[in-house]
Amino acid sequence: MKHLKLYLLIILSCSLLTCERDDLCSETTATTPSLIIDFYNNNATDSQKDAIGLYVIGEDNDDVLSDYNVETVNQLILPLRTDQNSTVFYLTNNTVLDDDGNITSGNTDTITITYEAEDVYVSRACGYKTIFKDVFVTVDGGADANWIILAQPENDNLTIEDETTTHYFFYH
Repeated sequence: MKHLKLYLLIILSCSLLTCERDDLCSETTATTPSLIIDFYNNNATDSQKDAIGLYVIGEDNDDVLSDYNVETVNQLILPLRTDQNSTVFYLTNNTVLDDDGNITSGNTDTITITYEAEDVYVSRACGYKTIFKDVFVTVDGGADANWIILAQPENDNLTIEDETTTHYFFYH
């Protein structure tokens, strides 16, 4: 009986020593980043300028980005598609909507963001995140004149790995 208690104590001790901490992904761990765009004044390039009545919708997406439903902002945070190497958004400035939520006036520019998506291992608990390499933005105003005059990257060969800095500057 004495040996049985000793064996049980050894087994219990070994099982407690082999326990691992819970694998939980911390909220502070970086996840797949979004593209951060700051708006600047085209006539005074060192000062930010609000986009008035901004309305943002993604291509192949009927939902308006909730933070940009006829809002006045000086920064955009846009999620990029991880299943493709490009994402398209329609940005309408000075938007006026009718009672049904349809645009009645405003100036819409189409921005196309191209990139190379790469999955990067974060940890066992967090899995993978996607980073975006060689990011390039083009702006097309269609039949109307562009309200976005210039789209300038933070640096050449832009890679988006986090959301701590601005990635692109739009001058209007």
